[in-house]
Amino acid sequence: MNRWHSDYHSPHRALSFEVTRSLYTEKSEYQEIEILETPEFGKVMLLDGVLMVTEKDEFVYHEMLAHPALFTHPKPARVLIIGGGDCGTLSRVLMHKGVDKLVQVELDEMVTRVSREYFPALTAACEDPLVELIFGDGIKYLRETQAKFDVILIDSTDPVGPAEGLFRRPFFADCKRVLNDDGILCLQSESPWIEDLRPVISEVNRDLHSLFPIVRAYSAAIQTYQAGFWLFQIASLAYDPCDQAVYERITEAGLKCSYYHANLHFSSFVLPAFVEKLLN
Repeated sequence: MNRWHSDYHSPHRALSFEVTRSLYTEKSEYQEIEILETPEFGKVMLLDGVLMVTEKDEFVYHEMLAHPALFTHPKPARVLIIGGGDCGTLSRVLMHKGVDKLVQVELDEMVTRVSREYFPALTAACEDPLVELIFGDGIKYLRETQAKFDVILIDSTDPVGPAEGLFRRPFFADCKRVLNDDGILCLQSESPWIEDLRPVISEVNRDLHSLFPIVRAYSAAIQTYQAGFWLFQIASLAYDPCDQAVYERITEAGLKCSYYHANLHFSSFVLPAFVEKLLN
């Protein structure tokens, strides 16, 4: 079987890649999950036809969601991940020696179950005794929990369907309530090249600024995501991700990453003029 899959980013734009075979297809309670084998990207995961994970470049997104926030906080002992069913972000969080509790709340248990079979390098970290996996609604969990965290990472799909609420101000307010007084929230913020997503990016930025004293956007080059240019945002109650102390923590830790490093941490916060205009 040789065919091509097109991952549409808009009615006029798509990323197309060759598929050698389909390894798995099943519909969960929430979405269709498909695993494809490709000559260019290795195994890839699609959710409702949209590319989410590839073996070849998953490290970019997962490193850039986890490491900037965890190095910005001087003592990130308790970490919460909302989403993240493929467990790539979880595995990067556990690279930080100061973490002593990691809770992950993923809506779709089937995503994690399928990832265990087809992306075992990512899910192996789930067996760590520091990890608590919860399968349920992350919005409901944040609304009801009495637990406190130093860092919250929002590893969500695009802002449609069940994930739409993860981009709304009430959700960010619940995140702030659950954070310790010096806590940090970090989330993926979509691609500014996609016209339909620009209002979402602006609204998220505005809502974060209304709740947190320090808000910084940063970017990463992710070849398989929409337009290849992706935004993230850090919202912090006390620590600035651009402080010199962050550089020192990164270099002292000596993590072996494939994308992230100390100089890139700081350069990622330097954004193109059109993105700065969008955020302002």
